[in-house]
Amino acid sequence: MSMPVGFSRSEAVQLATVAGVLEIAMAVAILIFWRQRWPILLTLVAMVGLLAFVMLVQPMLLGGAFNPVTTNVAVAALSIASLHLLQVTER
Repeated sequence: MSMPVGFSRSEAVQLATVAGVLEIAMAVAILIFWRQRWPILLTLVAMVGLLAFVMLVQPMLLGGAFNPVTTNVAVAALSIASLHLLQVTER
């Protein structure tokens, strides 16, 4: 996905590696700070932003199996549900 934007192959591989590490770090942050809203809000914003990026840069990827729409919308919905549950438990 990043090569059509102008990254070289090696830069795209490095970007994918960094993205993977950040994804794991985000999962760890959610596990550690599970009673706080910020990691879930960050996840929600990231899913919406990444979906918008794919729609602008490579819209042909939106129709394949396990496409960004199904995965990002599912994670965004889980984030919204988590935020709601946090709000309910804070009362």
